[in-house]
Amino acid sequence: MEKMKKYETPLHYMMAFVGGFFGVYAILSFCDLFGNAQTANMIYFVTDLLGHDFADACLRLGGVLLFMAAITLTVWLPRHSSINLQVASIFLDGAAAVLIGLFPMDIHPVLALYPFFFATAFQWNSFKGAKGFASSTLFSTNNLKQFTMAVTEVFLNKDKTHTVKAKFFGCTLLSFHVGVACSFAARSLIGPRSIWCALLPLGIALYTVCLANEWLPLAVTEGAKEQG
Repeated sequence: MEKMKKYETPLHYMMAFVGGFFGVYAILSFCDLFGNAQTANMIYFVTDLLGHDFADACLRLGGVLLFMAAITLTVWLPRHSSINLQVASIFLDGAAAVLIGLFPMDIHPVLALYPFFFATAFQWNSFKGAKGFASSTLFSTNNLKQFTMAVTEVFLNKDKTHTVKAKFFGCTLLSFHVGVACSFAARSLIGPRSIWCALLPLGIALYTVCLANEWLPLAVTEGAKEQG
């Protein structure tokens, strides 16, 4: 348990970095579409229906169903298997990154986002926060809200008990947008294959999960030393 608490916060920040990396890549590559969430996709689904663009509406509905399927799995798997959701999420993110990097440039942008729709939905329910705070690693609106509230409490209401909360959500926002900056730079320098660069932070995240669960020889040795 102590190991998990030790690594949960850096793991959260690393996955927020990945969320930012994925988010801006989707926007830059697929007609300004954000692949980490469904709000915009569902809005366009309604407008496509009203505009009689049924082919596009069907593609968007497929994205919604994929997103829902991933959420369903994160609820069903813990009750019916021993699969570690965080490990599964990291591998799904990696698979999505590899697959999207192989797509042809002329693919329909909504169809291209299908791997993101599934993998990020799975990530949303697998990495829910740290330090007792609920926090998304995929989008920033609520993180910005919580950060603003905590900073207001600390500096305007003079309540220092919110300092930890302000730091946590501030670092989450920073991690996400550092991911955005790195993805933008990689996309500008390398092009569409830059999504494969996400495999590096995902590898670090996987290593961190292994340390937290003491699945590595080094982690086991350290645990024995601490007990001794």
